[in-house]
Amino acid sequence: MMESPWDILVGALDGESVDPYALAARDPKPGRTGRETYFNLFLAREGELSRKPVVQGLFFAGRGDFIKPWLEFRYEPSAGFEGGVVVDMEREGLTSTLLSLLGGLVPPGGSMMVIYGGEGHPLFRETEEGLKRGFPPPVTPLGRYLWGIGLRWFKDWYFPEGWLEGSMKLQATRPLDREVRALREAKAREELSAFAEGLRGRRITRLEESALARAEEILSESMA
Repeated sequence: MMESPWDILVGALDGESVDPYALAARDPKPGRTGRETYFNLFLAREGELSRKPVVQGLFFAGRGDFIKPWLEFRYEPSAGFEGGVVVDMEREGLTSTLLSLLGGLVPPGGSMMVIYGGEGHPLFRETEEGLKRGFPPPVTPLGRYLWGIGLRWFKDWYFPEGWLEGSMKLQATRPLDREVRALREAKAREELSAFAEGLRGRRITRLEESALARAEEILSESMA
């Protein structure tokens, strides 16, 4: 019998460490098909759950060999606990670990779609501003994280087609195989090189400076 999407999600995420915290998967609700589940992901500390979920999402577990799994979610880096304690996962360097764990649900050919737009957290404010200015997605804060977990093809759903796809989101896909990965990385190197060259040697804003640093970091990794 095929494993349910909720069982797959719980097996991949529930109780996993985001040191010094743990993840707690809760609130499953059926999606449009039997291969989908809505879920909330809370941060746990000494048995206590954060007041609100740090991730609210929809997971599609795939169907057969040709319809790959995907994950769409909203990430809230700030987690509040009883007593007024607030944990900023981004500031504590935990975002990469969290996204890596979520990325475990996405096999080759699968996608992650992270909702953005209107959030107060600097991670998303800077991402939205960069995308609106036409920066390559991997040089935005969110895109850099998605690149870091092995996702290589990006699409910015800044204006949902037909108004049916919901919120603005950044989609990133895991390459099907090494050949596809090499092609995607070669194209990305061209785009990032052109972006970096356009910024070097002139006065740039703080936003551009951060984006340039990410571009150079990726180029350095790719060329190593």
